[in-house]
Amino acid sequence: MGQPPVRIGGVEVRVICEGFAPFPLDDELRDERVDWEAERAVHPWAFYDTRSWAWHVHAFAIVTQAGVVMVDSGLGGYPPYRPWAEHTEPDGALAAAGVDVRDVRAVVHTHLHADHAGGAVLDGRPRFPNAVHHVHPADWSFFGQPDKVGGYTARGPMVELERLGMLDLTEEDHEVLGGLRVVHAPGHTPGHRAAVLEAGDAVLVLTGDLLHVPAQVQHASARSWHDEDPDEGSRSRVRILSSAREGAWQVAVSHFPRPFGTVGEEGWIGGS
Repeated sequence: MGQPPVRIGGVEVRVICEGFAPFPLDDELRDERVDWEAERAVHPWAFYDTRSWAWHVHAFAIVTQAGVVMVDSGLGGYPPYRPWAEHTEPDGALAAAGVDVRDVRAVVHTHLHADHAGGAVLDGRPRFPNAVHHVHPADWSFFGQPDKVGGYTARGPMVELERLGMLDLTEEDHEVLGGLRVVHAPGHTPGHRAAVLEAGDAVLVLTGDLLHVPAQVQHASARSWHDEDPDEGSRSRVRILSSAREGAWQVAVSHFPRPFGTVGEEGWIGGS
């Protein structure tokens, strides 16, 4: 499961992988006629078997001169959405990527589903003791509703971050640290964000849950049943992927087994 780091304009981006689980192919793009055999021929690494794809749980550590920024924090103590096929404990996953929690100065939560924010608080205490956590206020409000707190979200324990003054709920797009900024890309959740790293002449966009399978790059406008607002999610996906293609940006995807690539005219390029 280990993934080597990449360098974006001299900035190192490391992958923290906690494991993967198989998801059925019809779990995504239900309204599209996808040639899965053709997809498997182009992206064999994305599949678990002939009937399912491999859903990985990645977080990313961006090592800047101003300090380490985490984009998402993994599951932490939460269970996966489906049973693991392979798993690394949270501390082991961080250690494998060479990340010391004390060095992390900021954590960007693309959204508050447990697989992206569950590692923020462990055993009632902040996992990254020196970090400010950036959350869009729309997600903070949405997942704070009584019928949402007990669902697949890490929002509940994160009130400790708020109590300690470690939570940033700035609504506007803004720079977080070291050339990394957050960009509102709603639909998957109301406050879903992408993160964009600009380093020299290079740009990397970290997509959060705009993407789950490579076929969504070719079918960017297709509705995702994972989204709270599928139409809004489609618009966000088209907008971000169009910018990535036109700007020749690098792209990092939380749930692809091989997370780095680019967007081409015919779809996803990378992972070979």
